[in-house]
Amino acid sequence: MTAALRDPLAILDGYHEAMLERPARLQSHVRRVESGARHLAAVHELDRDVCAAAAAGHDLFRHCTDDELLELSRRYRLAVSEEERAAPIILHGPLAAAWSRDALGVAHEEILCAIAYHTTAHPQFSEAALAVFLADKIDPHKVERDAGLRAVAAAAEHDLYAAGAMFLERRLAEQLASGQLLHPLAVASRNTFLRRRS
Repeated sequence: MTAALRDPLAILDGYHEAMLERPARLQSHVRRVESGARHLAAVHELDRDVCAAAAAGHDLFRHCTDDELLELSRRYRLAVSEEERAAPIILHGPLAAAWSRDALGVAHEEILCAIAYHTTAHPQFSEAALAVFLADKIDPHKVERDAGLRAVAAAAEHDLYAAGAMFLERRLAEQLASGQLLHPLAVASRNTFLRRRS
């Protein structure tokens, strides 16, 4: 049995090692998110090591196909909602958290929460988890492809909750327009972040 791992720097090292087995393009994205998370942590006076560790582990299963994600979810006995079955990519965060517990022995709940819900967000996110969520969404390469994310990136410098609500409103509007199912956590997070913005 793996010893319970709670030290963010040790967790960070474990994720860095695991990411070496992932595709190069994904590794580059994760490095940018880690850098962005460290930046937001510095701006908002959050724990930089917690933010960096969660960022480093958030996309461990992002390269998997839909069928692989569903099969891995069965293997890890994850409950899969109707919304997740319709869009299995949502499962890559919960899978990364489950794998972290099982393979690395990660027992740092704030890091695990940030990883598990970095796609949908979560209404009970800590500020550090929200910083990681936003760092992923405003990866500079994503901002280059979608100029609308510039406003989210600018807001994130001043108010994480306002930026989180802004991003989720954009995403939910796009999903509504294309007839996709809305994930309840994304809706609940948008509402919570709106109430908590400065």
